[in-house]
Amino acid sequence: MREIKFFEHIAQSIVEETSYVLNIPISITNNVGTIIGCMDRERLGSHHVATPDITKADQIMHFTEKEIMQLDNVLPGVAVPIRFQQQTVGVLGIIGNPMEVERYIHFVQSHIEMLLIKKFQAKTTSLQMETMRDFIHQVIEYKNNTDASRLLSFSEMLGIQFNTPRHCILISFTPLDENSLIVQSELFLLMNNLFKESESDIVAPLNQNQWVILKHVQSNTTHKMNSACDIALESLNRYFKSKKLAYSILISYGADYSGIEGISKSYNEAKMTAGIAKQNNLTDSIYSISDWSILSLSLTQNVTLPSEQILISHIGKLKAHPNGDALIESFLTYCEQQLNMSKSARQLFIHRNTLLYRLKQLEEILEIDIHSFEQCILLYLALKRYRNLLVETV
Repeated sequence: MREIKFFEHIAQSIVEETSYVLNIPISITNNVGTIIGCMDRERLGSHHVATPDITKADQIMHFTEKEIMQLDNVLPGVAVPIRFQQQTVGVLGIIGNPMEVERYIHFVQSHIEMLLIKKFQAKTTSLQMETMRDFIHQVIEYKNNTDASRLLSFSEMLGIQFNTPRHCILISFTPLDENSLIVQSELFLLMNNLFKESESDIVAPLNQNQWVILKHVQSNTTHKMNSACDIALESLNRYFKSKKLAYSILISYGADYSGIEGISKSYNEAKMTAGIAKQNNLTDSIYSISDWSILSLSLTQNVTLPSEQILISHIGKLKAHPNGDALIESFLTYCEQQLNMSKSARQLFIHRNTLLYRLKQLEEILEIDIHSFEQCILLYLALKRYRNLLVETV
């Protein structure tokens, strides 16, 4: 029944597309004889009395000028049943002299049945994608202590169990030119091929340029996750290249958790990881929340600084200085080079005495001991926090 309704919905577009390409006037009826596709739109919705005989015969039937004289709303030509998913869903008619148009009937019949399969597959893919997108949004937006009954019913309908531990993988695409546009249905099939090894794995678009994968955890999970992401990155780059699309790709993933809260937590970790990679202009394409580089950079976002208002006032003093930006850059580099003057100067491409002068200025402005690891790390975290906040507000 669903297949017949689908056929009725797209029949007119199939007729117009086929008639335009082949320059052949055709019509299509459903399995009860209603004309659902025709180049002569005035015939749409009318009854074709010969349809029951054609479907019963299950073969080509010819209709000459003489034969149609007694048949209402039947034109000369040839007709043949259209089959889809092992059932007759309607009748194809090619209008014209039967002797002239018969040679086209099998080709057009095959063409229409193939179109039906392709369009049905595309529609099914689109529905699956929309369903999984709705499900993913409900999961990642779930908040603790809220009623989960609707979400649990949704997951039960989809056959998804929340007690399975999963990593949340977030794949972000950034267009490198304004003409790049992703075909979501194609990408949905590719993503499923890349990540869906079992029914426990879930793939869905989050929006036009972001995808979420909930990946079931198995043994040697870190190695397997890294390998899966490497393969996906290579395949996605190859796909975009074949489509002449310009995108940069960033893959991030959180730790593995089970339960609704766990999936939401893993997603937020993946999202935070991607944000840290972008804010700090990291050059790799794959990052995990467990990477030490990400953990150390996340410290500036998540640590609670003491007397934050006082630290902000200190930063304000530096920013107000005519050489403030250079002082801040020099201090951050000094910290990142393990408080080593020579290495820091080389990194900044300045003379060691210039660096020493800048740090002395900073020391006087803030009354800080630049040789104290504790004081330096506190200012370092405050400056990194300030810089990240500045990036987020731009």
